[in-house]
Amino acid sequence: RDRGFLETMWAVVEPAIEFVLDLQTPRGEIIWARHPDGTPWSYALLTGSASICHSLRCAIAIGEELGQERPDWELSLANLAHVVRTHPDGAFAPKDRWAMDWYYPVLAGVIAGDAAVRHLADRRELFIMEGFGVRCVSDRPWITTAETCECAMAYLSAGEREAATSLFSWAQAMRTEDGRYLTGVVHPGQVSFPDDERTTYSAAAVILAADALSGSSPAAGLFTHRAGLPEIIKTEAPVRDLD
Repeated sequence: RDRGFLETMWAVVEPAIEFVLDLQTPRGEIIWARHPDGTPWSYALLTGSASICHSLRCAIAIGEELGQERPDWELSLANLAHVVRTHPDGAFAPKDRWAMDWYYPVLAGVIAGDAAVRHLADRRELFIMEGFGVRCVSDRPWITTAETCECAMAYLSAGEREAATSLFSWAQAMRTEDGRYLTGVVHPGQVSFPDDERTTYSAAAVILAADALSGSSPAAGLFTHRAGLPEIIKTEAPVRDLD
């Protein structure tokens, strides 16, 4: 509720969201990027589109706080969430090997409640190595800090606190003596990969998961109960005129 900060950052948030929504297809998914000449790429990513759902809810909440309602953003969110939930053929580039495509729709709050529990259970054995963490890709024994901690938040969002706590505790094996976290470790040899790499995004995922589990900050529920964020409008078909 730091209104001064929100007022300052609105000049960044508004054009950023408009840029992103300019890459939304009539079906609802968000194209991944633009070429240097401005033309959109040819595909969207499920993980990216799910993440954008969460960002849109945050942006809408900021707008409401500042008296800058954006109903068109709410309709764009509805279309996007519908595509992420239903996953129609051809909507997203095939990335089924990647764990993020599995748990991000839950982490982003697009799939919630009992559906989230079923969704996570469906591919748990494929991506989780018991006692170690989450595989970055399903066919490699490469456990990564960020995926493990993000997945912990997804489980917490689905009401599965015991699973979330286990994942977070397993991630601590990748903490080094200086307090930083390795990007990932390949088993059974426990070899760091990339070699001895410690990334800020890995550390950020640890901090977010620790906050979500402990409830330490006012933003601790941002990825769990999502207090203060608008509900996603239910829709069965595109409702935004993108022409």
